[in-house]
Amino acid sequence: MSDKMRGRAWKFGDGVLNDGGIMDFEMVRKGVFDPDVLGRYCLAAVSPDFAKNALPGDIVVAGCDFGRGQLHDQGPLSIKARGVGLIAESVTRAFFRLAISSGLIMIPFAPEIKGRINEGDQLDVDFRSGRIENLTTGETIRAQPMAEFLWEFIDAGGEKNWLQQHYSAQARR
Repeated sequence: MSDKMRGRAWKFGDGVLNDGGIMDFEMVRKGVFDPDVLGRYCLAAVSPDFAKNALPGDIVVAGCDFGRGQLHDQGPLSIKARGVGLIAESVTRAFFRLAISSGLIMIPFAPEIKGRINEGDQLDVDFRSGRIENLTTGETIRAQPMAEFLWEFIDAGGEKNWLQQHYSAQARR
């Protein structure tokens, strides 16, 4: 997946729960990990139109404490399955770890971002550099990107893929 995206902003408030907000708790309870299934339920509890209408390249713009609550992979996996990126004012520590492990493209700490982007704005985002261009308003926003070493996991498609690549390369030596 590319570290650059261009698409529509989908705006969410503060404190969106991981279970029951980002992902339907029933999918968690049933132990569903299939990306095709999870993507169909992504953020449906807080925006019923999101899973039906979000396109690859669109960007979730969230407030503070995005992904709070329980430590289950289905939330970040569902966002990744939709092919969208995430920019949040802040994510919880647990969600951050899950998102990196899942290979989710994101800018996890962009203070005051939801006040600078409106629902439906067209964005051009370079997640690796932290550049957010609001094509609707013409404003360019600079946010703190994730540390470069974390991109190894993102570029590999998540922790599981990174481990497979890393250890199969060592085994060939």
